[in-house]
Amino acid sequence: MEKEMNRLYREIAETVNEMIPEDSNKFYFYAQISENGGGTYFYYNTFENKQYKYSLEIPFKYQIDEDEFERKEDVLYKLSKKLRKVFKDNEQELWYSFTMSLESSGKFKLYYDYTNWFDTDYSFSDQMIIWKNKYLGEVPNDENYKALIAKYYIEFPNNPI
Repeated sequence: MEKEMNRLYREIAETVNEMIPEDSNKFYFYAQISENGGGTYFYYNTFENKQYKYSLEIPFKYQIDEDEFERKEDVLYKLSKKLRKVFKDNEQELWYSFTMSLESSGKFKLYYDYTNWFDTDYSFSDQMIIWKNKYLGEVPNDENYKALIAKYYIEFPNNPI
């Protein structure tokens, strides 16, 4: 199980690195997978600019073939599904999302979330706001988003996302 997981982690990291059109300092990859579907995205920053850039904006900001980029997005989704299947095949508790961070120095971290977000009142965009707050340190200006984050920390004091 561990060998297969490490192979998938490496493939995910390599695919993300291939999709980033400039030298990156750090990236955070997020996957949410269930029996009914899911999605993936990532944010990265560079040595010159610590502001995180959103993966879905890459084809529009850089001269990158959209079809090729979308093909790699599909690869990330399929690799994430395979990772979840490894858990299932080995009778491990199934996660609903995971976050991977990788720094240029090689520092690597993984975070698994077992919360079934489909059974909560939090939309995918709500989850993204919370996720960006936790991992990217982004504090929203909007009072409704601040209230959303405060509500999340009350309902989920262990901060599972």
